[in-house]
Amino acid sequence: MHPRALDSHLAVRAFNVDIARIEDQVSSVAVGRLRMQFWRDAIEGVFSGHRPPAEPVAVLLHKVLREDGAPLSRGFFRKVIASRVEQYLGGVPFPTLDALETYAENTYSSLLYLALESFHHHSITLDHIASHIGKATGIAAVLRGMPHLAFPPARTSAATVVFPLDVCVEYNLRQEAILRHGGAAPGLGDAVFKVATLANDHLITARKMLGDAGEEGKGDVFAGFLTAVPTALYLERLEAVDFDPFHKSLQKRAWKLPWRAYRAFSTKRF
Repeated sequence: MHPRALDSHLAVRAFNVDIARIEDQVSSVAVGRLRMQFWRDAIEGVFSGHRPPAEPVAVLLHKVLREDGAPLSRGFFRKVIASRVEQYLGGVPFPTLDALETYAENTYSSLLYLALESFHHHSITLDHIASHIGKATGIAAVLRGMPHLAFPPARTSAATVVFPLDVCVEYNLRQEAILRHGGAAPGLGDAVFKVATLANDHLITARKMLGDAGEEGKGDVFAGFLTAVPTALYLERLEAVDFDPFHKSLQKRAWKLPWRAYRAFSTKRF
């Protein structure tokens, strides 16, 4: 991988980490919105050629855009910030499963589009693969985050559930029951199964499309698709505990992940 492409890819990943951590680092929604506005202004300034604020990620983004000429799209950064503000700040539940899927597309898929751009790859086929992997990853991330949002440490924000409301209604799952009983909440397993199945369907589609893409999906560009590996592993572990996202085993690190990631990168299959 060319060093400039690596810097660009790291800048995108670091940006996502900074944005994702905001909710856990602030004491109120208002403060969170101010932090998000800082990033809005920083992105607009960097793309307009202004001097970046004295913040490491902003400085790196300025470097890859202005000095290295990385072909990153401003619109994808905007989508990530807007979706994080609209959905996660304040712990607002997703009204529907479709809304969750849209959120995953606007955040995780947008980050993968940026990853492809950092590798200087422009392809409808690769974009479609990235879209499916991003949706799977975003949906799985919501499932993975349920225990942390429902039972947050005392120093963080109030307990909340962002599980899609239409799925809750379908399986008579009460969000109050999740907050009280965690994995023992009536209807939780069936509801989680439905959402996890959607994530897995996106992974299946991405695998097929990657196989059909042939050489186009191999090489450096595959590094951008490695987020599919922890997503697939989490869904497998979730199935093994009967779709209970609160199961203690899921709170531990997946010891198979390093091997699975190495195997995926070596074979260019996930």
